Amino acid sequence: MGTEPTERRLSRRRLIGTTGLGLAGLTAGCTDLRSSDDEPASNNSSTDGADNGDGDASGNGGGDGDGNGDEETADNVPEIDGGAVAFVYDDGPIEDYEQAFPVHQEFDVPASAGIVTEWIGREDFNGTDWMTVEQIAELEDAGWEIMSHTTDHTALGTFDLVEDAGPDDTRVYPEQRNHGFHHGHDVEVTDGETSVRRTVVDSNTDDIGGYLEFDEPLGESFAAGEAVERYPEDVMDDFLGRSKQELKNHGFEVDTLLAPYDIVDEWAIEHAREYYDGIANVNPGSMHNDPDAFDPLDTNRDYFIEFTTPEAVQRELDQLAANEDLGIIGAHTFKEEVTADRIRETLEWVEERDLEVVTFRELIRAAATR
Repeated sequence: MGTEPTERRLSRRRLIGTTGLGLAGLTAGCTDLRSSDDEPASNNSSTDGADNGDGDASGNGGGDGDGNGDEETADNVPEIDGGAVAFVYDDGPIEDYEQAFPVHQEFDVPASAGIVTEWIGREDFNGTDWMTVEQIAELEDAGWEIMSHTTDHTALGTFDLVEDAGPDDTRVYPEQRNHGFHHGHDVEVTDGETSVRRTVVDSNTDDIGGYLEFDEPLGESFAAGEAVERYPEDVMDDFLGRSKQELKNHGFEVDTLLAPYDIVDEWAIEHAREYYDGIANVNPGSMHNDPDAFDPLDTNRDYFIEFTTPEAVQRELDQLAANEDLGIIGAHTFKEEVTADRIRETLEWVEERDLEVVTFRELIRAAATR
């Protein structure tokens, strides 16, 4: 982009050298990447909703034996004296590069960008263009963190069935139909004793509610409130492992996850921890994280422009500074209300309160060394 930082700097951004320190040594529950012998689920994605995709990128959903945190991670850990904020932007639209990036350059501070790998470089898709590999690389070269946002923006959680389902039924009615936004993937319906795997071929609403349509009848009965639908283990591993591997193949350092739709539960965490050292948005609705009890797999993130007001954000930043908390805030830059001026305004508020601006990866490292 060639945008030069202005003379204004957050001079309190200090780094201390830490030789040979990687995320694998800083977080609990880190294990080697898991490989799957199953074939990745096919995906003929629908365009139902603004967050869907239909890319067909291929990759290896399994790991490469190097554990979660890459051994070649940076040797620097931020020294946070007081509170800190990590800006985590969703999806990877061109607006991250054209709007958010120049403003962060003005303040000489980084951010984290969650990238949907099958959307990289797409044009005129879901109402916007999407950053190319070269543009994402420019962000990383400027100090930004590149995060996985899965291969195709698929919800990673489980959803309770809200209606009984019988053996002849080809439809199930989950509490949310996020898994219906992506046709062609297999889901598992299970009550803990009986499990059935079927392919999603359609999704819509009828006079009962929102449903998933399968390629064939269930063949079993499942009771509402006792059964769930979710992506099976091998499909989860494909979404999580292949996304990381594809980003690594492009040359990016990737060890953290931004969960699509802000949907995270125990099933999602169980599988994500095999590939990533942290998830930025486990608990949406609050920006506050206690530095003395910080768990990178149990984080809080809130939006700083969408779904809030400038007055509310300033109050939360006041509290963040007073408590010396670790804040995680996010935005979808392709949304009309998320402008360069609003991002700049928020960074000014952060600067006024003497809050450190770091990436989510740096937040994990700093918390682990407190």
